[in-house]
Amino acid sequence: MDSFDRLDQQLEENIGTDSPDDYLSQTENVDEAMTVANSLTGAMLRDLLRNRNFVPLWIGQLVSYIGDQFILIAVITVITSLSQRPDGTSDVIPLVMFAISVAAPQILFGLISGVLVDKQDRKWTMIGSDLARAVTMFALLLVNREPDRMWIIYVSMFVFGSAQMLFYPARASALAAIMPKRFLAGANALLELGFVVALIFGSGAAGILVEKLGEDAAFIFNGCAFIFSAFMIYLMRIPKRRKDSGGTSFSIVWRELRAGLAYVWGTRSMRYIMGLSILVSAALGAVTILVLDYLTKELKIGPSGFGIVIGILGVGVVVGGILIQRLSKFLTTNRLVALSMVLQAIAVGSFILNPPFAIVLLMTVLIGFSLIVSRAVLSTLTQAIPPEEYRGRVQSTFNLFSQAPLAATVGLVGALVQLTNRTLVIAGFCIILLLTAWFATNMLRGIDEAIYRGDN
Repeated sequence: MDSFDRLDQQLEENIGTDSPDDYLSQTENVDEAMTVANSLTGAMLRDLLRNRNFVPLWIGQLVSYIGDQFILIAVITVITSLSQRPDGTSDVIPLVMFAISVAAPQILFGLISGVLVDKQDRKWTMIGSDLARAVTMFALLLVNREPDRMWIIYVSMFVFGSAQMLFYPARASALAAIMPKRFLAGANALLELGFVVALIFGSGAAGILVEKLGEDAAFIFNGCAFIFSAFMIYLMRIPKRRKDSGGTSFSIVWRELRAGLAYVWGTRSMRYIMGLSILVSAALGAVTILVLDYLTKELKIGPSGFGIVIGILGVGVVVGGILIQRLSKFLTTNRLVALSMVLQAIAVGSFILNPPFAIVLLMTVLIGFSLIVSRAVLSTLTQAIPPEEYRGRVQSTFNLFSQAPLAATVGLVGALVQLTNRTLVIAGFCIILLLTAWFATNMLRGIDEAIYRGDN
């Protein structure tokens, strides 16, 4: 029985206790017991910032994240403006098509990309993915606000998503290869910090840039950001894998794909994490479209307003990042994730009352707190549990279960808001969030001690 079989057996034993309190009573007095959250110490973060392999990745991703805020606001602006009907209403079809173009690569290539990442050089996979995404950004310049060129957005986003399918599993696998397991939570936290900085500063700048200079400036900036990210990754030294003589024929790819899926399905902890990631990602997709719909239809907010809201979302993530370590002294990881889902339900539920813009910003802070907990925790767990030979496939499965529900929910909720009453959609969504909190409490129970026990 290898170490990961023992981990799964240990999780089976921990999760099989009579209640959460039974497990907590066994661990709450053990000083060495770690959680994903309380491993984020200041000394560990300082060590990471001295790591000559991690720093280029972090800087490159920071610039890339800022570019993502530009493209997000620019694409939203283009789609909303080109989908306006003469009577002032919006056509939901472009939004649904956009969601499909983002989700399709996840469904078609998500799992296969993990097999390829496990067999190819991780460094050059990331560089190639960044350069491919840069090309898609420059291709968006051809839209030129022409309604009959909307198809360029859909094709570009499909290619963009396909390249992204290779990038993030390769990044996660590389991250786990260049540092010990105990540093993974800190590394993911710093990557999330870069995401936060992009939300706070990039979104506000993006809103102003799009409003003053137009969408093309945002497309150019993001294309250049991906080129810069590729250069920073080129500076990294990522350990080479052992030579794989198995080739990449269809039969071999299919066999290894089945082996990866068998590992995910056969490991109870991974099954629970994947199931929870579906719910968390679907929640994020629904939040995105519900908030956007309320801002555009009720408050008549434009690009600069979108930038303010996204920036405030980043403030919430900062608050969550500050409080998460303090909260981890009283709450285990499963309860932290559950708390984040409950707060998100409260924040989204407040939109039933048609709040003013100031209250919207306050509720957005709560949503940001939820993001930092769920994103950082789930990412760290999927890196810490699997052995190296499965990491690419596990990450591609995780990305599929994270991104596809997000994109699909954007399209579904967008259609429901158009066809039914927004209040009913929000109420139903809040119920789903509360169920997600319950699932998190039970699915992740005992996972902290099982992962970190014996880690050097």
